[in-house]
Amino acid sequence: MVKEEGEKGFLERVIERRFKTYEEKCVEEIEFAEEALGKPHVMISIALPEGCEGLVEEFRRLPEDEEFINEVRNLVRRYLERKAAKLKAKQG
Repeated sequence: MVKEEGEKGFLERVIERRFKTYEEKCVEEIEFAEEALGKPHVMISIALPEGCEGLVEEFRRLPEDEEFINEVRNLVRRYLERKAAKLKAKQG
């Protein structure tokens, strides 16, 4: 059965509205959690890098991998320290 263009457009609009609603709820929940925890959090989405197609399962397990999470924390800390040093040098 072939869908008509009008029906396809309708479905896309419904999906976009629902996604927008869920996205807004997620943002609200994150803000609430940050207030409750007292620490800001950043959530990012990273696509599987090119050339890693054979490592899909390992990639999917990264959010539970404590070693990976610690490495990312260290990367973020070093990045923020460099950025702060550059800002300080610019201002001073």
